[in-house]
Amino acid sequence: MKKYNKILSLDFELYNSMKYYSICWIGAVVSDSSMRPLSYIDIRVNPATRHKMVGKELKFPFTYRDLKNLPKFDVASKPLIELIDADTLIVGHAVDNDIKMLFKACSLYGMKYPDFDFIDTNAVYGALKGEYAQVGLKTLAETFEIEFDAHNPKEDATATLKALKCMLERYETDLDSLVEKGALNIGKARGGLVRKCEVDCMTARAKEHIENHNALFDAVRNTPRGNGALSGKRVAFEQKLSSNQNLYSLAEFALQSGAKAVPDEDKADIIVTSQLIEGDKRHCRLRDFASRYGAPQSVLNALDFHPNKVTTADGEVISFMQYLKRKYSVKGARGEYYCFSAKAEKLYAFEDAAAALLKTGKRICAMPDSRCIFVVADESELNTQNSDLKVRTYNKMKGTGKVSLITFSELTEQLKL
Repeated sequence: MKKYNKILSLDFELYNSMKYYSICWIGAVVSDSSMRPLSYIDIRVNPATRHKMVGKELKFPFTYRDLKNLPKFDVASKPLIELIDADTLIVGHAVDNDIKMLFKACSLYGMKYPDFDFIDTNAVYGALKGEYAQVGLKTLAETFEIEFDAHNPKEDATATLKALKCMLERYETDLDSLVEKGALNIGKARGGLVRKCEVDCMTARAKEHIENHNALFDAVRNTPRGNGALSGKRVAFEQKLSSNQNLYSLAEFALQSGAKAVPDEDKADIIVTSQLIEGDKRHCRLRDFASRYGAPQSVLNALDFHPNKVTTADGEVISFMQYLKRKYSVKGARGEYYCFSAKAEKLYAFEDAAAALLKTGKRICAMPDSRCIFVVADESELNTQNSDLKVRTYNKMKGTGKVSLITFSELTEQLKL
């Protein structure tokens, strides 16, 4: 593990939880590498919004009137920003939220994103116990008999540092040992992009979620920008998209095509999203982005092209299947029923296949039934251990009624797509 000269435990409070830039209170404690406190930061900030929106239980010892004449974050944060350098390890509890606040505020005020390494005390606690779970700072502090005034960021930051020191002492270890044996991976923030702090004991699903998120960071760090169809374009990948699927190959393709990956959607020319938003020029759903800029098949094979939802030009939010049926269904259709497995629905050409069926009077149902043709991506999906509910339902029904099976490639060949 890298040696750090100082540890900076920090915490922010928002004035409006819907506006992540609206930091109204900065708290931090600076310590040496042995976690001995050296100095403290306690700064109140003009949040740049007068609309307070936080939990009912959270009552600040000040009002907007007390804050409105104070410096905004770009000025107020200087004592904190000046402490952050390559030799600083930042510590926070559920620190991803604080990093998001920091970067949103930096983006709003045109500040340079600070680069740093960080750890989350939630992750450290999970690595020590061998079982990861989100634990509130209050619960963690009670475990080690630490008293503090919750939601006072200086107090929160101090309690976080104390908890870190106490848990390492109780388990008779240190951060170096946790990192060296692979139980804990240090998080990294570079250019506004974040590689999350990881714990080896996470569930497979949690690991996949974090690995998908980290793939974007890794692609940007590893891929030199080239020239091509995206030259001069600033591209942001929607946060939900980057946590839902591995974007390494797509980000690599975008960078090699000349794009600059930016962390803030507000600064982007193109926002690659999992949604289909009609009439929004900057938002580009994943399939349209891949088509428009010529992503190769090797990139398409690793992605999920089934949008989470569709926002119509009228502002109505509907499911993607509703959208397809509205757009392509023939009135009074009486054709065969088709049902697509979840894996088949994620394929790049799914929309083309569904549209072709609907246009010719065929119908699409949500779950396999005795009268449908079940479409799978490939026959390996029929393994009884498959977690897809549709596949499990088909496996129970096959051999009964008129339900039949076809692979996606066979269907597209029949449809001449």
